[in-house]
Amino acid sequence: MKEIGDVTALVFDHGLGLPIAERLARDCKRVLYHSPWEEGFSTISKGILGDGIPGIERCDDYWSVKDEVDLWVFPDIQHGGLQTELRSQGCAVWGSGYASNLETNRELFLKVLEQVGLDVPKFKVCVGITALRRELKERENVYIKISKYRGSLETKHFRSWGLDANLLDLWAVRFGGVRELVRFLVFDAIETPLEIGGDTYCVGGQWPSPMLHGIEAKDKSYFSAVTRRDEMPDQIQAVNEAFGPILAGYNYANEWSVEIRVLGDKFYFIDPTCRMGLPSTSSQLELWSNWSEILWAGAHGELLDPEPLGKFSAEIILNAKADEGLWPSVEIPKELTQWVKLHDCCEVDGLRVFPRQAGDSENCGWLVAIGDSPQETLDNLKEYVAMLPDGLSGDLSPIADVIKEIEIEQAKGIEFSDETMPEPAEVLESV
Repeated sequence: MKEIGDVTALVFDHGLGLPIAERLARDCKRVLYHSPWEEGFSTISKGILGDGIPGIERCDDYWSVKDEVDLWVFPDIQHGGLQTELRSQGCAVWGSGYASNLETNRELFLKVLEQVGLDVPKFKVCVGITALRRELKERENVYIKISKYRGSLETKHFRSWGLDANLLDLWAVRFGGVRELVRFLVFDAIETPLEIGGDTYCVGGQWPSPMLHGIEAKDKSYFSAVTRRDEMPDQIQAVNEAFGPILAGYNYANEWSVEIRVLGDKFYFIDPTCRMGLPSTSSQLELWSNWSEILWAGAHGELLDPEPLGKFSAEIILNAKADEGLWPSVEIPKELTQWVKLHDCCEVDGLRVFPRQAGDSENCGWLVAIGDSPQETLDNLKEYVAMLPDGLSGDLSPIADVIKEIEIEQAKGIEFSDETMPEPAEVLESV
């Protein structure tokens, strides 16, 4: 294999993986960035992603540069057919391939859980909105999911018929003429405050050491400890051991995250993340000094262990605001560039610009900090928050919720770290 400094990489993405392209640009000779943009009536907001960002070249047509690319990087799910074809031609591919079906096809995932001998959470499939109405009239405290079309319906907590029946009216309108064809999965709630997470990568069914023992406040914040594989919580080790052979069968080479609900002696693997983790990717980009080499070797089927630059990481979500209908733009201080991981954007005259369409979220990325102790990591994160420019905001307070979850985990005998965590009150006082 070439040295990483001689490698041309192409990142095939949908906007969220831009920080991965930027990280590769530190080490690779050349980094191209492609995101699908062509439609019957194409829009500039899709065709401009990645453009102008230092170290990255926006690439509209990846076929025109195919012979120049050494490393193909697919950080997100989908495009299994393209990855398979590239591999059949001898190309080096970092991606999930058809293993992304484990994330997008929930019924397949549940069958695999049973196949590998892990506990399957209780659920029922309701085909169509009418069947869903019948099921939910007498149900309370359940979670509703669908497969494949996550953009159409994210996981939703249904409290009771009296409180949430109107959701079904909304969904009947949203799904229109196919409302009786949609397969809804209704899951019983798993009554436990204990949810643990593991964030790493997998190459051909092999697992590196160390990896991240990470705890998340969903879509808000994250704290992780760099942990040897054999010292990870038993539940995470069991899941990875069970799924290693499954992922090997898919020729898997990508990031991998697990969310596990622990209830007494039982545990339930509730969602696989067969792609870059959000959060957790930002942490790995900065903690693993050999990140680019990991991808380059992994695309050739070779597992490299990460080389940590710290022992802990923390992340909070970032938001960019602008008046309705306007594209937000921010100027990132040079000393903050490494720690701000922005997605779905381009750069114009030194400003990060977010080409938004109506209804898009204000979320624009993650702010990450690393350190050799939990306190140092938190102090670094506080420093970076204070440096955020006008138009870009990050809320530290959810870190307090994560610390509380870590305390619950450790009280249940699941060790996060032997180092003392900051007090939640300390986080809140600094907000």
